[in-house]
Amino acid sequence: MTVKVIATDMDGTFLTNRKTYDKVLFDRLFRLCQEKNIKFVAASGNQYRQIIQQFPDWSSHIAVIAENGGHIVANGRTLVEEFVKPAAVNKLIDYVEENYPEMIVNLAGKKSSYMLQTTPTAVKEALRYYLPAMQYVDDLHSVAGDHFFKATLLVEEALTFTIQREINSLFAEEGLRATSSGFGCLDIIPSHIHKGTGLEYLLSYWGLTAENLLAFGDGGNDLEMLQLAKYSYCCG
Repeated sequence: MTVKVIATDMDGTFLTNRKTYDKVLFDRLFRLCQEKNIKFVAASGNQYRQIIQQFPDWSSHIAVIAENGGHIVANGRTLVEEFVKPAAVNKLIDYVEENYPEMIVNLAGKKSSYMLQTTPTAVKEALRYYLPAMQYVDDLHSVAGDHFFKATLLVEEALTFTIQREINSLFAEEGLRATSSGFGCLDIIPSHIHKGTGLEYLLSYWGLTAENLLAFGDGGNDLEMLQLAKYSYCCG
């Protein structure tokens, strides 16, 4: 079997620490992939509207697995959207407010992201790159008229795996799962999805298999993707 799909995580893998990449080199390699009918997939826990900004010249020619598998787009066309149940979102917010009131929560919606007005200015500025569409609200329970792909919790890095285990235990019946995207971020997503399921969908959509997949990743939320691919590389 030959490689027909190249999938890569973005932050910490494809991008430098400055969130850049060699666009001249990528342009040359991407054209070569197109000549050989090799698909390119950007797979990230970030939002589609943020990821696609990195590929202004190729947005209609690549596939994107955003929101850790919750939002799949190919050639500019949305194929899959998976949302967290509203009741589960409210229960998660209650859990955070009662047990970790200092924790910062972001709700990643289809229309926008949502954070509290009281979020420190330094955090707002730091997250501006990742959250190009943002609304600040007085109460996360009050957000209405949107569907949520996930919630992201900003935690002390030393507590990341402790809180991850808590959530995975307490919210299993709610259909939620916590996965670490690194840097003290926990993404709370529907328990049946991850980057691996996103790639399985795309492979089936293209009439291919994991035997045709080459994947690159560096974080906990890349594990299923790396396990799926016949050819996988962990970037440290």
